[in-house]
Amino acid sequence: MMNEDIGGTTSNKHQISAISFLPLLVLAILVTLVAQAFHETGHRMVYQLTGHSPVWGFTKLVQIWDTPPINPAGWVAVRGPDGEPGWLRLSSPVASTAEEAVSAAAGPLAGLFGALLGLALALLSKKLVLKQVGLAFSLSASLAAVLYYLRSPLRTGGDEYDLAISLGVSKSLVEIPLALAFAICLIWALRELPSWRARATWLGTLLLGSAAMGIAMMSADSLVIAQVDAGNPWFRPILGVTFPVFLANGLALIGIWLWVRWQTKHTRLSEQRQAEETFQVGRVGTK
Repeated sequence: MMNEDIGGTTSNKHQISAISFLPLLVLAILVTLVAQAFHETGHRMVYQLTGHSPVWGFTKLVQIWDTPPINPAGWVAVRGPDGEPGWLRLSSPVASTAEEAVSAAAGPLAGLFGALLGLALALLSKKLVLKQVGLAFSLSASLAAVLYYLRSPLRTGGDEYDLAISLGVSKSLVEIPLALAFAICLIWALRELPSWRARATWLGTLLLGSAAMGIAMMSADSLVIAQVDAGNPWFRPILGVTFPVFLANGLALIGIWLWVRWQTKHTRLSEQRQAEETFQVGRVGTK
């Protein structure tokens, strides 16, 4: 029977890394969706607690730019960084600079909390499969954030830009501490894998799954925004997120639970086969 209680030795790190490509890719896709939900929940909770009744998509607050919404009721008019007109799906305008700063900071900080939570699960759990899930979650969230901050000179806007504007400081003063925190989390998580080959395999697979899910979420957001604007009842919010997003996040959690059950069974069967093979070799050697 599989010995699920493991420690932190090199052999146990080999056990943690022993996931074939397809299961790891599936896990990468699932944890990417949940990691994005962590980030967006940070923003959303601030707006909900301050009474703005936000409506959220997969990757952002539901918003329209340049073209006015079909029904202006329930939308707040704003101006973008370059003066372009926009409309946010809020029940009331954000009232103060402090509120804007807190809501902008809440997303990255929630994402960092999620990455650290995954790392803690990978380090502290006694169950092999939970270590694998925690490690995948932490690596996926940290890697995405580090790559995001490395692209900083090539983009404008974003949470860090909004926070810097609200605080009246340089964007670099906001991004550098966050980038360092995510980088430390990434390096720490990578140390739980036994070799550079295993690290490269995991990072490559997680990056592929993250990119695939990221493209899917951004594409889906266009549909979500259009349907919210059109007043489609199937896109009404539940706890601040549109119904399809709420459903997708729930299915992702169920998917991770099913993955854990499948991986546990698969690992147990693999260890039983190895034990039987070892026993057979031992019998042959004694004849």
